[in-house]
Amino acid sequence: MSTRAGADGGAFWGDADDDDVALHRYRTLVNTIDDGIYQVDTDGRFVAVNDVIVEATGYTRDELLGEHVSLVLADSDIERIEREISSQIGAPNEDDIATFDITVRTVDGDTIPYELRINLLLEDGTFRGSIGVARNRTEEQRRQESLASAVESYDSITSIIDKADIGVCILDENCEIAWADETIEQYFALDHERLVGRNNRTVIDETLKHRFADADSFAETVLSSYDDDHYVDRLECRVVDDGTDLEDRWLRYQSKPIESGEFAGGRVEFYYDITDQKQSEEDLEENREAFQSLVDAVEEYAIFRLDADGHVLTWNRGARTLKGYDRKEIVGEHFSTFYTDADRAANVPEQNLERALETGSAEDEGWRVREDGTRFWANVTITPVRDDNGTHRGYLKVTRDMTDRWEREQELESELQRILGRISDAFYAVDDEFRFTHVNERAAELLQQTEEELLGEQLWEVFPDLRDLDEVWDAFHTALETQEPTSYELYYDTLDFRVEANLYPSETGISVYFRDVTERREREQELEQTERRFEAIFEDPNILVGLLETDGMVLDINGTAMEYIDADLADVTGEPFWETPWWGEGEDVRSSVREWTERAAAGEYVNFEADLTRPDGEQYTLNGVFRPVTNDEGDVVSIVVSDRDVTERKKRERELEESEQRYRTLAEHFPNGVVTLFDHDLEYTLVAGQGFDKIPVDPAEAEGEQFDDVWPEETIDTLKPALQAALEGKERTVELEYAGREWVLYTVPITDNRGDVFAGVSMAHDITERKEYQRRLEETIDRLEESNRRLEQFAYAASHDLQEPLRMVSSYLQLIESRYGDELDEDGEEFLAFAVDGADRMRDMIDGLLAYSRVETQGDPIEPVDLDSVLESVLADLQLQIEETDAEITTDTLPRAEGDAAQLRQVFQNLLSNALEYSGDEPPRVSVDAERRGREWVISVHDEGIGIDPDDQERVFEVFQRLHSRKKYSGTGIGLALCQRIIERHGGEIWVDSEPGEGATFSFTLPAVDDFEP
Repeated sequence: MSTRAGADGGAFWGDADDDDVALHRYRTLVNTIDDGIYQVDTDGRFVAVNDVIVEATGYTRDELLGEHVSLVLADSDIERIEREISSQIGAPNEDDIATFDITVRTVDGDTIPYELRINLLLEDGTFRGSIGVARNRTEEQRRQESLASAVESYDSITSIIDKADIGVCILDENCEIAWADETIEQYFALDHERLVGRNNRTVIDETLKHRFADADSFAETVLSSYDDDHYVDRLECRVVDDGTDLEDRWLRYQSKPIESGEFAGGRVEFYYDITDQKQSEEDLEENREAFQSLVDAVEEYAIFRLDADGHVLTWNRGARTLKGYDRKEIVGEHFSTFYTDADRAANVPEQNLERALETGSAEDEGWRVREDGTRFWANVTITPVRDDNGTHRGYLKVTRDMTDRWEREQELESELQRILGRISDAFYAVDDEFRFTHVNERAAELLQQTEEELLGEQLWEVFPDLRDLDEVWDAFHTALETQEPTSYELYYDTLDFRVEANLYPSETGISVYFRDVTERREREQELEQTERRFEAIFEDPNILVGLLETDGMVLDINGTAMEYIDADLADVTGEPFWETPWWGEGEDVRSSVREWTERAAAGEYVNFEADLTRPDGEQYTLNGVFRPVTNDEGDVVSIVVSDRDVTERKKRERELEESEQRYRTLAEHFPNGVVTLFDHDLEYTLVAGQGFDKIPVDPAEAEGEQFDDVWPEETIDTLKPALQAALEGKERTVELEYAGREWVLYTVPITDNRGDVFAGVSMAHDITERKEYQRRLEETIDRLEESNRRLEQFAYAASHDLQEPLRMVSSYLQLIESRYGDELDEDGEEFLAFAVDGADRMRDMIDGLLAYSRVETQGDPIEPVDLDSVLESVLADLQLQIEETDAEITTDTLPRAEGDAAQLRQVFQNLLSNALEYSGDEPPRVSVDAERRGREWVISVHDEGIGIDPDDQERVFEVFQRLHSRKKYSGTGIGLALCQRIIERHGGEIWVDSEPGEGATFSFTLPAVDDFEP
């Protein structure tokens, strides 16, 4: 059907004997439908309103009828509606119903959001007015905001968990992973999205446990908690690299059953980083004040300094050239000397200094005076000078002679005045204070003022009522502030014409071009037929509407409803409403529809909601009402069924419930901390977290309370700025003490889909143990470093001081052997040999100890080293031992690594010497290779010798520890300890893999050089 002229309403009202029945049905529908309905004439004045409009605005029907719509609508909304009506009159479209989002103003000054649909009333192409259907969107906006709030709250909490580096995993009652955050992926190199749906027992057995140093212990503890359904509170475990480039870190695992909510019967698991990292101290570099007098060479600018009171301190060559003063005669004088008498009287110099202090810099243009009394037009910049402590020490002043430019601008302005005088359209210009500076003849004619009366006068004083016209006031001020053109169009009562104005701003003011665009609008037309108004409502594209006989037979169904079943109106007209395709095949829904129809026929309003299925299988939900239509005697003559598709609303409600459950589950199980949500009044809307077990606050009592009523005053002083910062759109982190414990608090804003902050979220984490551990660790590190320094000093001193007495012992033993060797018997010679051997071994041990103590202090800088070259040099030194033992040594290509070449040579020397010496009875077979592992190289030396018992593999790296007697194998027992010390200096580690009789593999790590390609 159509509301436009010429439409035939007979098909709908064909059963009516006269127009009274149609009019009665129309009025009944208008007053029973739950949308606001009104009709306005061509001047925008109310002709008719239904009860909904009266109730919504608070005005009586008599107060509304005859009034202009501006009584309840904003001017901007009216302009949009008028533009749309004008466009539809110019290009009519029978199916076009304009829709607007507007705000209705009530009699009390409140505002209500509405969705407005406008249908024009045209007769023979002539505009007769319009009908509007307004639907209250308050509840819809509330649901949307609630959903956005819940989603944003959930996102904010998960964002905070990510910021706190806490891995979270939620399991359902079948131990399947229902959700995992991105930190899980960071800690374990597992795709957190692919984990969802997998059984966590399988994930632990097949993958996760292998990420930990003690894999079996971790798996046994976690899986047993699943079997016994008990808590795991403080399981600490170390993540190691299993070939997936994981970062070595310590994690604390926490797990507990979920007792209520969507995941009741499941578990929530947390992994959070407890690795204490040293915080490096930042070297503070003191800034020193420097002012270099290179400006003395500049002649185009006067550059000089003033003290804090404005007296001249320095004077460059440009200042002398520009102003005419020598340095001796001007230094110490006040800089106001350069200003005109008028400027000094107006206190301009002091104002410029004050403005420079307030804004950081002040720029000014005006006349200045030279020593000989002549004037020049100057551009001046004054900048405050401060020391490192921020103390004001004076000013830097830069002056440039701009006289030539000023004279050219004056010439251009005179030429511009001549050009503007030739413009035939209405034109005037105002300066930056809105004073008229030019008015042409046409403008004077339209403004009804002469040029002489307007020049120099302020626009707002000549036309004071313009101040109350927002469009004019905003256009002028916006143009001046943004330096962008603006425009406006409105009817100006004072001058009795409709004006269209275009404003073009410049640095000095605004140029205004305007013209009379008055168009008289056509007067009020006759009201459109009642049937047309009914069609405007009935064919609302957002409502499914049907008209039934009292026995339930279909009289009419609107097009919106027909689209749902892909059928023609003729297919359902005259059919029982409960047997039409909307209700599907199920008898339950059909019988309910029949019952609703019978109740409406008896005079009852019946609200309903039904889940239905379209013929194409798409499911949807309808919410609506069966309304009885009565005649003047109160008898029911027909039934109106109106409903809406609320599928999306139901979906959003379900999403809202799911989102609320998720973020509340996370908040309630947040480990060792407290989570809150708060609004702009600092009222808590959510308070939860395991941290409440440690503080004297009940979360159930705190939720819904004001912030100031929950915490003590000293805690409020610390927390309040952080919470307020979140409501201003900023993130904050603070540390504080409360209830005898130390906490770190994060606050972040929560924004809606428009980006507006409507709430904040905070997360407080208990860091008491971490802080205490960190303090103890720092104290231990300090003690160890001091002990290490003393041990190094002792080892160096001891080894150095023992050299001299050892040399004396060796010398005297040599004298005894040379002088009395022939006189000694066999025992004496043996005793002397023992003494010499002991002295030699003592010398070797002292040399080794000295080398061990100097690893850190006497090493070369760490830099890229070619390990192939280092190994080649070592093999050359061992060539004699290799030939004597008939050894076979094979090597792979070794990489470049970060290291000290001399110390790494010592490592290769010791490891290869040991491999040759401990080869057993067979000729030595030794190989050297390298393997890339993340950011480092693993270098390995393999032999097929006698091997090492697993119980002794740690002991071989201790100083002076030997596994064999000196008679069987020589050595000092310090070589491997020296290797370990060297590798530790390089930031690596060294270890041995061996079994007795199966050979040994000594491996060590070095930092990689990125440009090496194996």
